Amino acid sequence: MAAFFKYIFWLGVSLIAIVLGVLLGDYGPWYLSWVLGTGLMILVAASAGVLFEAQEDAQDKIDAAQGR
Repeated sequence: MAAFFKYIFWLGVSLIAIVLGVLLGDYGPWYLSWVLGTGLMILVAASAGVLFEAQEDAQDKIDAAQGR
């Protein structure tokens, strides 16, 4: 039964995507690239924050081991 509801959910999502594609017409590719680009910028910023924290923690461990 859960598979049926998943199917219905994704069917609804695809119908909404098709309707939006028809309504947006020529503007569709621009909006798609805007959404994908924004998502990519958010992912890059989040990964940079994680990398910064990891480097900072590693430096703190080195400083603690050296007694600074």
